[in-house]
Amino acid sequence: MPYKKSKSRIEFEKKTDELLNLAKAISYKKVTLSYDHKNLIYQSSIVLLCSSLEEYIRVFIEDLFYNYRLKSALLSKIPINSRTFSLFHKQRTIYEAFVYSRDERTILEKLKVDNPHLYSLIDETKVLTNHIDSRLIVNDKKYPSPKNLKILYNRIGIKNIFPVINGIGRKDYEFLLRSFLDIRETIAHQQPINLTYEDLKRNFINILDLLDKLDRASFSHICRESGMQYWV
Repeated sequence: MPYKKSKSRIEFEKKTDELLNLAKAISYKKVTLSYDHKNLIYQSSIVLLCSSLEEYIRVFIEDLFYNYRLKSALLSKIPINSRTFSLFHKQRTIYEAFVYSRDERTILEKLKVDNPHLYSLIDETKVLTNHIDSRLIVNDKKYPSPKNLKILYNRIGIKNIFPVINGIGRKDYEFLLRSFLDIRETIAHQQPINLTYEDLKRNFINILDLLDKLDRASFSHICRESGMQYWV
């Protein structure tokens, strides 16, 4: 089936086009800005690009589960890792409370095998309602580091995201992402760094390429696991 861009990807590309066009507009020699001022704009563009990538990840995940609920998807259509993560999170909070309080009566009540709130995720014939909170899936892993992306995409069922996208694009996308984030971290820690428009453009192209492969891998996975009607 032909690939269709997600809404979050379309919005990401709109934002990055605006940022890159602004950077290009001030890059010309005729523009009466000092080199330091231009460098600050380039640095800000890198930071904003990273924020846009983070926003893409958050919006994509939230849109996906909103669409599942909107279309009354059965739990059988939801990636099993997402369901398992949600069950694990609910159980973890119960066990953490027990470690602190040692209240066995309370933990047995909350974990009892007929607790419909806790174990309804197992019943694949049920319609998804409030079984899964998409914010819990993404919130602690939304910063787009390679480690976080591996964990986050595993939560929606793509177990090895970088080998998948490396195979699609025939590049080492983990290396490209680390290189970009090294620049972003250098800027964030206010260490000296000199950028040109060409440096900026190269990084924008690399991140746009990365996001293209992430979106395509997600499309293939969701269509295969759930059905194209749930794509966002």
